[in-house]
Amino acid sequence: MTAFMPVTLRFCDNKTMLVSSMAEAATALGQRWPDKTSPGYVEAARLVALAVDGTCCQRIAFDAFTKAARQQNMLVARPKSRARAWLDAVVSP
Repeated sequence: MTAFMPVTLRFCDNKTMLVSSMAEAATALGQRWPDKTSPGYVEAARLVALAVDGTCCQRIAFDAFTKAARQQNMLVARPKSRARAWLDAVVSP
């Protein structure tokens, strides 16, 4: 089981990567991003490095990572699974 809900990123070179752990987030930060100088990316890189070292909460670092990816329009939208659609239909009035 993964530590976080997986997110899929599409990089500038059109490659995709599924990220669900701090190690994968650190690898993804080394790939081709649209703007590696943006404040969101810089903060995410700092927090992921601290989380890998064990001096930062992994949840905070992963949230910063996904926020930076969202700001640069790199998140790939995944369609809902059949089970998720079924559960949404059961729960809705």
